[in-house]
Amino acid sequence: MRTPDGTGRRPGSHFGRRLTLCAAAFGAVAGCSPQSPRPLVSLPVAAQAWAPALAATHEPLSAALAAIADSGTESAWHRRCDDVFRDYLATLSRNGPFSRPELFPSGDDVLAYLVDAHVAWTLALARSSDLGGAGVAELRDAPISLDGRTTSLRALAGEIAWRAPWEPRLALFLNPGWRGGPPLPSSALEGRAIDWQLTLQAERCGKAVGFWTLDTTRKQLSVSPYTELMWGLPATQPARARRLLDVVPPPQRLLDAVLTTCGTALQRCTVVLAPMDFGRLFMPEKTNGEQRYAHGSGNRRS
Repeated sequence: MRTPDGTGRRPGSHFGRRLTLCAAAFGAVAGCSPQSPRPLVSLPVAAQAWAPALAATHEPLSAALAAIADSGTESAWHRRCDDVFRDYLATLSRNGPFSRPELFPSGDDVLAYLVDAHVAWTLALARSSDLGGAGVAELRDAPISLDGRTTSLRALAGEIAWRAPWEPRLALFLNPGWRGGPPLPSSALEGRAIDWQLTLQAERCGKAVGFWTLDTTRKQLSVSPYTELMWGLPATQPARARRLLDVVPPPQRLLDAVLTTCGTALQRCTVVLAPMDFGRLFMPEKTNGEQRYAHGSGNRRS
């Protein structure tokens, strides 16, 4: 992964242009959200030097994530929006780095494709009426189609870890649907913007309620149990938590308090895993015969 400098990297791909057509259709649909329409691609504001990194390849996913961010639930999607997202999934199912390696000029482009596919299929499985009563364990192991093959969210996460064992922040994009897990990313991942998008997601997760908690009286530092799924970190505490403070930093005031209370190596504190809500992020409900989605309930770990 490297900062894009406009050299040695192809500015786009036929695959990206094909998905752009889907995105244009998504934007053309009126009333996809009961709120006023947002810009189609909800990418963070970037300096002009970063402009080449914002290749338009996964706009339908970015638009879906923006719609969910607006309303907090998947009910922001209307049926016609679903059709466009279904076309996007179909494109992912038929095309990718295995069948069309020439369209993915770097390892970062492949990683972005796989991560975006995981996010997209996580949303699709959450919306499946056939899996309405399933727990996250069933969703993780449900068969999905990707790049001409059959895989699963669990296998896809394993493949991403195998391809980038040095980059634990990628795991923060791979919440398979736990309500207490990392938040959905703000937009689709792009190969040539991957460094700063990883940084952005790590900052969002570090600021999320419950990811980091410090009890100064008991000298106890709590961290999200989701971090147990992150790779490329020391195996034992407190070294693991100390590395996590750099990888997924908490707000500065909390970080200062942790280092003051616990010491620079966390040698004065006990590190524990915080409680986490393992219920489904979205649960289907039926209203007037139509399938809709709301925040789920339950805390069964799966």
